[in-house]
Amino acid sequence: MMMRKIYIILLLLGFALPMCMQSCSTTETDAFGNERFLYFERQVKRYVSELSYEWERVDTAVISVTHYPGEEVIEHPFRVVLIGDTLQEDQEYRVTIVDTLTSVKEGMVTYPEKLYFRKGMVMDTLWMTIHADKVEKNKEFYITLRLIANENFAVGYRGYSDVKLRFNNKASRPGWWDDRVIEVYLGPWSEKKFETFVLATGLTSFEGMAAGEMRLYSLRMKEYVAENNVTEADGSPMIIPIY
Repeated sequence: MMMRKIYIILLLLGFALPMCMQSCSTTETDAFGNERFLYFERQVKRYVSELSYEWERVDTAVISVTHYPGEEVIEHPFRVVLIGDTLQEDQEYRVTIVDTLTSVKEGMVTYPEKLYFRKGMVMDTLWMTIHADKVEKNKEFYITLRLIANENFAVGYRGYSDVKLRFNNKASRPGWWDDRVIEVYLGPWSEKKFETFVLATGLTSFEGMAAGEMRLYSLRMKEYVAENNVTEADGSPMIIPIY
């Protein structure tokens, strides 16, 4: 008789335990599903060929205002990612400046006073604007923004809550002026050559261009150099290798 009672109790527990676990699991899932989290995209794939790629950090940007001659403002995007259900209407999110990781002076960098994650989106953009005329010559500055929780969003993955924008007013070779551009199109970079490139072509970059377009503009620059007897700053010939 005793054994039969024990068997019945164990049988009842066998039914009750899975039901309890299912109930607890559902409650936790529902609670998570009703919350939304934001984080900054940290890295993206950049394909270096059809078959290979490398990871590139995108939560930190380095910009030289000298690469944007004539531009009064330079905008840079950082991508904000949503965890949770998409929004039915735009919702405000918040960031704060991390003072210990910031050196900018007043007016150098701005971003919208109120930031909104748009409805129906799983990824949105925070735009930061550098005011080039405020950036002192030959100096470097930086600003760090951090996501903070509000009534609409919690903060997502640890380590993905900050973005940093570094910028300077120093002459330097832009990233697009790579080994291929040096070897085939424009030759070694110099400050004088970059200024000549802008004057001759009306461009500030080869980014996003096909090989044919780069060749066309390189030939245009080569003709400009020849017609105007342009030399390097030290008086040496300005070499443009394209032919």
